[in-house]
Amino acid sequence: MSAIERPLETIQDLFNKNWESSQSSEKNEFGVPEHFQNLFDTREKLQEIPVLDANSIRTLPRNALVRFRCMVQDTELAQEVALLASTTISQPNGEEEFSSDRSQDIMDLRSSYYCISVPGETPWVKEYERRASGSLTSALQGLTVDDVKAPQCIPERYPFPGDAHFAAVVKTHSSDVSIGVTDTVDVIGVLGANDRVLLSGDSFEFHEESANAPQIPTVHAILMRKVEDHGHPELKLDGRPQASDLELHAKEAEDIRKELIQYIAPAVHGDLLAAELVLLQFISRVYSRPSGAVLGKLSLNLRDTAANSVVPQNLAKVMQSVLPKFHVVPLTLDNLNNNFFFPRGDEQLSSGILQVTRGTTLLLDETVMEEGTLVDKGIKNLKAVSDISLYQTLSYVFPFNNLDFQTDISLLIVSLGNSLVPVDCAITLRPEPSGTVQPSQPTETQLRSFRKYISVSRLADYALSEDMAKEIETEFMEQRKAATAAGTALTTPNELAFKISLARLVALSRGEYVLSKQSWEHAVSLSALIKSREKQ
Repeated sequence: MSAIERPLETIQDLFNKNWESSQSSEKNEFGVPEHFQNLFDTREKLQEIPVLDANSIRTLPRNALVRFRCMVQDTELAQEVALLASTTISQPNGEEEFSSDRSQDIMDLRSSYYCISVPGETPWVKEYERRASGSLTSALQGLTVDDVKAPQCIPERYPFPGDAHFAAVVKTHSSDVSIGVTDTVDVIGVLGANDRVLLSGDSFEFHEESANAPQIPTVHAILMRKVEDHGHPELKLDGRPQASDLELHAKEAEDIRKELIQYIAPAVHGDLLAAELVLLQFISRVYSRPSGAVLGKLSLNLRDTAANSVVPQNLAKVMQSVLPKFHVVPLTLDNLNNNFFFPRGDEQLSSGILQVTRGTTLLLDETVMEEGTLVDKGIKNLKAVSDISLYQTLSYVFPFNNLDFQTDISLLIVSLGNSLVPVDCAITLRPEPSGTVQPSQPTETQLRSFRKYISVSRLADYALSEDMAKEIETEFMEQRKAATAAGTALTTPNELAFKISLARLVALSRGEYVLSKQSWEHAVSLSALIKSREKQ
């Protein structure tokens, strides 16, 4: 446990061992990242490292090794010139002084990132991480801890106004150009690796008025790895389901699918068609962007005709229990007109409600919309939501230009009439008679299976075989010929594309990784039901 309790000693030992052989390389980090990567090369070993959050920082000792799983909110903090290594001379009295020969000193640029706790991370994910690292955190509490103030953060740098969160500045000698805003990163580093008091001294100031500047804790990164955004704490960090996960998913998917639809149905007035579409929305994700198209997304609008709709509240409970990252956004006039949905920057990047990690699901509640007028900010906010739904892009607004960033945010919208946001699929809820569908509370075992099922379904590779592609094409052409002969409306290419998109989600939800005839027929049936529902 010494590398966790005393990481600086481990780093010093590696430096002493590798210094002579590394002097010729200005960028060599003396084998430190490789050593820690090998030391914590499995999820089980990673969980031995205490998790850094708003609770643990009050008790974790300074200079301990910590793990911070977070979202990069801003990459444009000022770089610092750092002394990576230098030569000292030991005096007879035991004191040391810097050598006048600076030729062997190694200087490096240190990059800084403003990082925040993952927005919308649901309680079951946080609890899993806390349980996994709890014993080590307790063991470290016996070490020296500075008298620290409560952790601070900058509210404007977190997407959800008023929500509690944790923030830290991550400093690293490695400038990884692949790490960008809204990326989820897993940081292993040293907490407050100096002698100053944590938070009040070892901090990063963002404002000119230093007396009022929030004091942000610092993590000196040893490893900073980009994590795929599935969010499930039991899956591999690279976002690829293991063979055992896929085998189990293929075997159990049909049964779990039925149970999950039954779990969702009471939240949507017992409407089984709506419940199935919600399930497919859960497992949708952007998997490709050929020639500007966005494949894999499924923005869904449920229209509720009931007065005083409780669908948003009921759906929120279900979604929070099975999704790893989820947040409710009330689309009130006040929220649209007075908050920012898009990030904007000048000297620092302020967040917006839509600045979240890929793989996050947002429940947009339009049932709370009241009569009134959208001001300019409200119109821009609504456009930002529409851009997510249509193109999965979010515009970052700067004084002299705007930058569009690709996103993968699932949108589920509940409204009383047609949504203000253009969507891929919309249906009006058809309530079942009272008592037909009874709400049920799954066991903890069932919830765990639901959560794993959703994540594996989202991440699994999928293929449309050449034979099935030809069969679909032939069916499409025959339908158009028949419609032309009968003088009825032709099936459009967009309608065909929607069916193919539905078929992918249906197949994955059934544990199929290659589209079967049965899943295609089911998708065609779903498309017909959606169309007929809207005609009634």
